[in-house]
Amino acid sequence: NKECIDMKRFIAFIFLLLVGISSVNAADITVELCEYSEEYKAWLNLSKEEQANTVMPSMCKQEVEGGIIGSSKSYSMERFTLQDKYVLNARNQGASDDCWAFSTLASIESNLLKNNINTDYLSVAHLELMTQNSLYTPSFITFNRDFNSGGKLEFTAAYVLNNWGPIKESELPFQTITNLINHTTTINQVDITSKSASVDVDDIFYLNNATGTCSENSITTIKQYLVNHGALAASIYFDIKSDEYVNGAYYYYNGNNMPNHAVAIVGWDDSVEVTSFTNHATRKGAWIVKNSYGTNVGDNGYFYVSYDDINICTNLVGFYNADLDVSDEVYYYDDLGTNVTLTSKSDVNYIANAFTKKNESTEVIDKITFATSNKGMNYTVYYASNASLKNYEEIASGTTSHAGYMSVIPNKDIYVTDKFSIVIKLETDSNTDDIIPIAMKGSATSPYHNFEITDGVSYLSTNGENWIDLGDKLNAQVSIRVYTCLLYTSDAADD
Repeated sequence: NKECIDMKRFIAFIFLLLVGISSVNAADITVELCEYSEEYKAWLNLSKEEQANTVMPSMCKQEVEGGIIGSSKSYSMERFTLQDKYVLNARNQGASDDCWAFSTLASIESNLLKNNINTDYLSVAHLELMTQNSLYTPSFITFNRDFNSGGKLEFTAAYVLNNWGPIKESELPFQTITNLINHTTTINQVDITSKSASVDVDDIFYLNNATGTCSENSITTIKQYLVNHGALAASIYFDIKSDEYVNGAYYYYNGNNMPNHAVAIVGWDDSVEVTSFTNHATRKGAWIVKNSYGTNVGDNGYFYVSYDDINICTNLVGFYNADLDVSDEVYYYDDLGTNVTLTSKSDVNYIANAFTKKNESTEVIDKITFATSNKGMNYTVYYASNASLKNYEEIASGTTSHAGYMSVIPNKDIYVTDKFSIVIKLETDSNTDDIIPIAMKGSATSPYHNFEITDGVSYLSTNGENWIDLGDKLNAQVSIRVYTCLLYTSDAADD
């Protein structure tokens, strides 16, 4: 038998939706899209061509800014950078629109280095080709985006969560994208979709600063993330053809343009003066940022972005607890992550997904995933060896530490049965007015999503006994994922 090396953790992300639940009656529940953010409403008003050249902002208005995560390593130093040991050199995206892929993979690469794992560069080409649907016939379930048309930082989350990737640069070099753009080659879909992930990511962190410029709380949160976990992907407005906002290696934008470029934050310097920027900032300090326009731009590919930049804190994504121990199997229904959210006024809510075992071999659970939009929510995870959501046993519990995807490991070995279910109880302090957000895959979609909903697999309850079929009643499925390790048996000893 092969033993599982690691039983990993638990992940999740959420967008806010405005729905109150006071009972378990389906008639009392309606699903609506979340309240759109001002940035997303402005993006929707752009032409299709403009949208393709502009980073799509977070769809939903954010009510919270995430939270402090990880250990309490010091982040009080005036200057800090990951450049010397914990980031790889700046790359050049060339004629591609893959800045979003360079920045998010830079976050994963940085966390691997923090964990003493050096895989060299990860494949931007594979991430680009797995999240577009214009080059393949027939297509497969992926995002509604054309090849080389830009993307959201969140696309990488679904790519990682599905175990599609990432893979190493050597397995699919970036030159593949350059050749496709120049029409010097074609691509075989099977060559792309048949590749296996080389890296596993347990936790994905989101921070959306609704105020535009970085709040003091956001600055503190970002600093602690950088110290503990490595680089963060972020969005800015950047025009490489113009030097209007650039002063050598110093950059500050305070206009009205939406983000059109993604970078990786790798450090900070609180001593940078306001006069360092062409447009004088209102406060000292700047982020140290890695770009993807090669080493001839800025300071060897890096530059300083003022804390006052209007876009730098509006949409940040970080990937951490990364290693090389990829699970053998993954069970899920939210193919492309979550796109709608139910919010409940009940102090306690239960969500559940029922799954059917895919393999004849024995499977043991590595980790379980679910989504949260804020820290401080108590959760309890249960396993049921049936699809009827009865007689379930507790296998993990804790409190959410940040907004994003988190990982939890069962407190004992769980061998999955032919039919099995994961039940998660979410609760808040009954003395507060907190709402419980529940991340789901729903029929209400962004332009990039095209979901099919299945009945009889995903459920909601306020007491853990009486369940609503989310697919049937709300045309939705909750975001719970199960990762397993296959335990193979050998017949060699019998020969």
